[in-house]
Amino acid sequence: MKASTIRAWSRLHKIFGLVIGLQVLFWMASGFYFTLYPIENIRGDHLRAEIDHGKLEASEVTLTVQEAIDASSIWAFQAELKMFMKRPVWKVSNSHDTRLIDAMTGERISPISEGLARAIVTEGVPGLAKDNGTYFLLEENAPREYGGRLPVWVFETEGAGERVYLDPMTAEIRAVRTTEWRIFDVFWRFHIMDVTGDDRFDSWWMKLAAFLGLAITITGFAILYHRLIRGRLFS
Repeated sequence: MKASTIRAWSRLHKIFGLVIGLQVLFWMASGFYFTLYPIENIRGDHLRAEIDHGKLEASEVTLTVQEAIDASSIWAFQAELKMFMKRPVWKVSNSHDTRLIDAMTGERISPISEGLARAIVTEGVPGLAKDNGTYFLLEENAPREYGGRLPVWVFETEGAGERVYLDPMTAEIRAVRTTEWRIFDVFWRFHIMDVTGDDRFDSWWMKLAAFLGLAITITGFAILYHRLIRGRLFS
């Protein structure tokens, strides 16, 4: 192999190494951030608490399952009797919708009111509920950090903008989002080279990184081969 050829390979190897090295640096930086917090903290689990809904007493249930289904006004293939905020309810559902029906009065509880949303957040996420904040019903344009179905009740703290997302139909807390989660999300997108946020692994960024990684490997082996045949492996 000519000296001019190996110089060209070496030059390409250095250029490819510089470009892919920047991505490797970010992989290391983002990976280091991932190790700083347990994933449970990123998800906000440490801010949550188990809600004591109370003990189910059969004597309090006056509504039959068929009456609950009729009151729900939806086609249902499942009905579950459970306690919810100290009262028995029927959870009537299908693959697309859910309704909570008071098992004593037949009242339709869902979609839940703002007052009930406040009570659930206060008991379910006391780590955030202790802060002042606002409640609002989000009906369109769900942010990336939530990504669930709409509408959804949102509790947002003042200042930090930490959020709790609450499903108005099931009355379940769907997500807790903090500053740590948002930083994690940005780092994660760049870590997997999903810079557009489309959750795709076939983006041009990923293809470019794969090409550069392959190119630096090929040029590196070319340089290695040249040094081996010339006996200059460690020089």
